[in-house]
Parts: sequence; structure tokens; C-alpha cells
Amino acid sequence: MRRNDFQTFWLLGAGLFLSVLLAWFAVVQYRQAIPVAEENLRGLSLSLSAAVEALVAKDPTLLSLKDFRTMDMAYFALLDRSGKILYHSNNNLIGSHVSDQRFAPVFSSAETAAVRTKLGTGEEIYESNVPAHSNGRVMALRLALHTYRSDAVIRRARVELLVVFSLLATAWIMGLLLNRFSRRAEAHRQEMSRRERFAQLGEMGAAIAHEIRNPLSGIKGYAQLLLEDPRCPGDGTPAALIVEESLRLERLVNDLLSYVRTRPLPAAPVRIAEVIRCSLGMLAPDAENQSVNIAVDLVDDLLATGDRDELEQVFLNLLRNALQAMPEGGDLQVGMRREKGVVVIEIRDTGQGIPVEDWSRIFTPFMTTRARGTGLGLAISRKIVEEWGGSIRVGDSSPRGTTLEVTLPLFRKG
Repeated sequence: MRRNDFQTFWLLGAGLFLSVLLAWFAVVQYRQAIPVAEENLRGLSLSLSAAVEALVAKDPTLLSLKDFRTMDMAYFALLDRSGKILYHSNNNLIGSHVSDQRFAPVFSSAETAAVRTKLGTGEEIYESNVPAHSNGRVMALRLALHTYRSDAVIRRARVELLVVFSLLATAWIMGLLLNRFSRRAEAHRQEMSRRERFAQLGEMGAAIAHEIRNPLSGIKGYAQLLLEDPRCPGDGTPAALIVEESLRLERLVNDLLSYVRTRPLPAAPVRIAEVIRCSLGMLAPDAENQSVNIAVDLVDDLLATGDRDELEQVFLNLLRNALQAMPEGGDLQVGMRREKGVVVIEIRDTGQGIPVEDWSRIFTPFMTTRARGTGLGLAISRKIVEEWGGSIRVGDSSPRGTTLEVTLPLFRKG
């Protein structure tokens, strides 16, 4: 794991831990606020009920209850066993009967009952039904309390919960945006470094072309003269080897120059199907000699953005690699499809496959598994494709074969 990735992973873990801790604390505070509010209502209800019962015990006529008012109380009433209202803070209701039986446990088991219910106005209240005694007579005291003051604890906890989650969400969004910008800046820095490295390699390549090509041409020319000389020893085999090795060095220099070349080319529409068919035509003799069956499924009207010669070099490299992976014969399939804004080309072979750990390394310069390979073919192909805004990757690989996937942007006029 790279250092930057490790730091990102560590920061992500620490941020996640702190976020979970803060969220847990906020949720706990909110959940604890509910019983606190209920306990406040219960305590207030018991205090007011005791005060009313004390007044009833002193004044059996209940006249003294007219002046009993508090801002937390919605109403209170005294009921007999039948549910008849003996007293109500609203004088108009005295003598009427209640329709519910929530007061019944007061007479059956002398138990108190408390419940949240709603008034006809829609307001939620806290209602308690407790026994009240006056001159040996038992009545049910129904006390209804406003809940908005006690529920302020719940509302405050709910606001705190929303604030904490909003801050966490904002912090994560900002963190992700900063991480994205940081990665983009790092990618830009790496791209600039890569371009600078390519520029340096280009200068070195020009020097190589000047310093190596001229003597290499001389060596090759003299070897070819030896081949034509009947007095050449060893039936010309040493001279033929010199020519062959000179050509291989020349190809290596050309590949290196092609890899480090950074000349900008104008974007043009390229009919990919034609490029692939042309590349397959060049490799048809090799495929026939190796007993490789070729199947194509191309879309003729798809135009990609790029340069025809460069893209032809790309597909020649990829198709040649696929043939080299099947020295004893097999099947080569080339497919094409259109996706959103891009054209995708898949090249499948039935070779031995590529180990997973080598999927990214095969596009590295000078990475090759062949004794006489330069290791630049796939690196050049990826460089060309990426310069035109595309991508190239290993789609799948197993002992039954490999699939390479090339993505190129569709050509857009203007």
C-alpha cells in the first residue's frame, strides 16, 4: 500500500470512528430526552393532583376550585363512578358525562392512569386520572396538562440531533470534495511530471537516433555486402545474423522514439472497423500459419476520435500480441459496441492468459515475457489511446484466454 493510500485509509477510518461516536452520542441524548420529558409531566401532574385533592378535602362544596389555575394545566375535572362530571374547570361541562372509561381503574383498583391524548383542537395533552377523597367519598380527578413546556427538552434534543447529523454530513461532503480535489491535483502533478519525463526521454531519444542509427546503418550495410560476397565464410550465416540483429536494434530504437514522441496531432474521425480490418489483413498470413481462427463482429458506422495511423499501430500491436499468445492455434475474436459517448473494442484470445498481478504491469515500458521482445508494444498502445482520451485495460484473463478492452471517445463535430 502506498504512503498516500495509507494516510487516506487512516484518515477515513478516524473520521468514520468520530462520526459514529458523535452520531451515537446525539442519538443517546435524544432517546434520553423522551423519558426526561415524561418524568417532568408525571412530577408536575402529581404535584397539581395533590394540590387539588387538598382543596377538595378542605372544601367538600368544591367552590374553592374556581380559583385554581396554572399555565401548564389545560383543564381538570372531578368524576363519580358513573362518569358524571361533578366539577370541571369549564363550568358548562358540569353535570355532563364523559364518553371514555379511562377513569375506571381509579374506582376498581385505586390505580392512577396517565396517557397522552388529543383535544378536539388537535393539541396533544398529558392526561392523568387519580383518586381524590372528600369526606369518605372517592372521586376520580382527571387532570390534563399542556405538554409543550415539558416537550421542549425533546424538541431541543431533536434540534441537536439534526444539527449533529447536518454537521457530519457537511463535514463528509467537504472531506470528500477536498479528497477529490487533492487527488485531481496529485494526478495533475503526476501528469506534468510524466510529460516532463517524456520530454527528457524525447531529447534522449533524438540523441539515440543520431548516435546509434548512423553506425547501425553502416553495420547493417557492410553485413549485407558480406552476404552478397561469394567468399563470405560460413555460407553467410554470421553476416545474416549481423543483419538480423541490426534490424532488431533498429526496431527497438524506432519503438523507443515512438513511445517518447509527444507531437500533437489534429483530431480526426476514424472509422475503427476499417482500421481493425486493415490490421487483421496484415496479420492474416501469421494467423493462417498458426491455425488461428478469426471471428469479427464490427460496427461499420462508428467514428472514433484519433489519428488513423496511430490507431492502426495500436491494433496491430494488440492483435499481434494475441496471436503470439496462441502459438499452437486457437480462436481470436474481435467485437465492437457503442456505449454512452464511447466505442468499446474487445479483443479475445484463447491463449494461456495473464496472471492477475501482471494485469497493470504489462502496460509498463520494457515489460515483456518473450525472450526477444522489446516490451514497448503495449506501452505505446496505451500511451496513444490515453492521448486521445480513451483507455485500455485487461477485461478478463484466465488459463482459457485473455480479453483486452479498448475504449475510445466517439467523434463529435465542432
